[in-house]
Amino acid sequence: MRKLIVILIAFIFYSCEETVVLDLKQTPSKVVIEGLVTDKPGYQSVKVTRTADFYSSGKTPRITNASVVVSDDLGNEIAFVHNPNNHPDSTGIYLPETAFTGVVGRTYALRVEVDGVEYLAQDKLLPVTNIDSLKVQKNPDQVEDPKDEGKIYEVLLFAREPQNQKDFYLFKFYRNDTLTYFIDTDVYYSDDELLGEKIDGVPSPVYYGLNDVATVEMYSMSRQGYVYYNDLNLLLNNDGGMFGSIPASPRTNLSNGALGFFQVSAIATSSVVILE
Repeated sequence: MRKLIVILIAFIFYSCEETVVLDLKQTPSKVVIEGLVTDKPGYQSVKVTRTADFYSSGKTPRITNASVVVSDDLGNEIAFVHNPNNHPDSTGIYLPETAFTGVVGRTYALRVEVDGVEYLAQDKLLPVTNIDSLKVQKNPDQVEDPKDEGKIYEVLLFAREPQNQKDFYLFKFYRNDTLTYFIDTDVYYSDDELLGEKIDGVPSPVYYGLNDVATVEMYSMSRQGYVYYNDLNLLLNNDGGMFGSIPASPRTNLSNGALGFFQVSAIATSSVVILE
């Protein structure tokens, strides 16, 4: 503590004359893996990157030479290939060599090899409750953001959640096919205890304008997935202040020190057009 006080006093006396440069110890980069397998076609992907240095800017380094394989508990294996369409925005993203969809009840395993190091994970594809309907209502208390003029409509979600088992969900909200957040660091997730059996008009965190198409996706998750997104939410929205504790990396199902998560989900989706 005394050393800290001395440093602060020195800074006060010399801050007008000297530039203070933080001498941050750089930790070795880690592999980051973001994998997704669902029961819907076109969603299967694995993104492989590395963590960046503290002072670096721009995109995180992408890994383009990884070996990526997904298998199920029946012994079926699907190889994933890097950016098969050579899209400039898809560097580091691997897609299945043969199109497939996940099956509810199956357990899926991911194997990623980078520079001779193997990273493993597995997750089970659990069922998701259906979205019964979406309804639209104007929220007169919503203050219009200048960049989102007219976005004063919210979508209400209606569904029934079976209470005979413990369920966890991740929610995504789209405005005209664009994934949208109220705040960029938001993570929308819940367990069935919080939702209750009757999901009766839960309002969306995202607002819409007239003629927008609002789409809601509801993902089933394992408990591991719920823990990961809860940790991620705490990390992204940590407000511990200058002397608060440093948040730890989200707990993951990946081995060998890799960051990220391999998520296996069923998806329920519904859309509505915003009309008066």
